[in-house]
Amino acid sequence: MEKTIVSLVVGMLLFLFAVSQGFAADNAAAGTGMSGTPGEFSDMEKTLKQGKVDDLERRIADLKQEQQFLSERVKMLERSVNDLKNRL
Repeated sequence: MEKTIVSLVVGMLLFLFAVSQGFAADNAAAGTGMSGTPGEFSDMEKTLKQGKVDDLERRIADLKQEQQFLSERVKMLERSVNDLKNRL
């Protein structure tokens, strides 16, 4: 009985080791390491910065549009309140 349990435990450890090595080989094959020239990294950094700037500009435009909509809505509500006051 003990030999069977020990054999199962050793077999499971070997299986887990083999699986972990397989995942390590997949990650290495996928090219997860950093490689490239400093110029490529500089270009990537510029692209990321430009993407962030574009995203911020879009958000600012959206906020301006929302602020304009809310300003118009407030004006309409003020007119409605004034009309109700005039009726009373």
